[in-house]
Amino acid sequence: MFLPVPYMPEARVTLAVSGFNIPGTEIIPPPELSALPKALRRHADLGLCPIGGNEVVCPPDSWEYYNRVLTPHGFSVILGGQALGSSYPADSAYNVVVAGKFALLNPKVCDKTLLKLLENRYEIVAVSQGYTKCSVAPVTENALITADADIYKKTSALGMDVLLISNKGVMLPPYENGFFGGATGMTDKKTLAVNGSLSLMESGNDILQFLEAHCVSVMETSSFSPFDTGSLIPLKVIADNN
Repeated sequence: MFLPVPYMPEARVTLAVSGFNIPGTEIIPPPELSALPKALRRHADLGLCPIGGNEVVCPPDSWEYYNRVLTPHGFSVILGGQALGSSYPADSAYNVVVAGKFALLNPKVCDKTLLKLLENRYEIVAVSQGYTKCSVAPVTENALITADADIYKKTSALGMDVLLISNKGVMLPPYENGFFGGATGMTDKKTLAVNGSLSLMESGNDILQFLEAHCVSVMETSSFSPFDTGSLIPLKVIADNN
């Protein structure tokens, strides 16, 4: 089954694009995006944007790859109009996150083809951050975690339950920190996978308490600091979750 709402699986994820592995999930590795800085070249959330159901949007840089590997799984892979650039914000044109009925993005940065598709499906929430998906870890359709103050302000004003954190402890060499959203992804309705251990994050305890309040458990992939490899993008879930 496809996900009606991106990043919000209602059952166990069986297919995902990710830079880290999840037991029991078929992982499609992201391609190398040669236009990007070396540390970001295999970040799934920079080269693929799910918009709901079986539709995803890709920049020209990754379209051929995703069209080849996702079409056999029933996906419609839509070609965006803007190629990726080597620096911010041109590298973040497809780094958009859907949170419930809202699409969070910077309209000045977002690819115009992608923006038009999202406008027809979701209520657009304009934020200053270009790395919107990297900056957000969706927890439920009405709750999310972010280290971005503007995203926190805008989504809180919409009535969402939002935890503002520090990214300190998330690794992405040679940068000082990575993004928590880029080191995570939901693997079913009640489990957030973290590519590392929350115990080594400054905001780790706050995150655990927030997740517990939403009845969401944590799947930690290692005992090391969380590593930002780009968000886990769930694409399909098991048809029967009983």
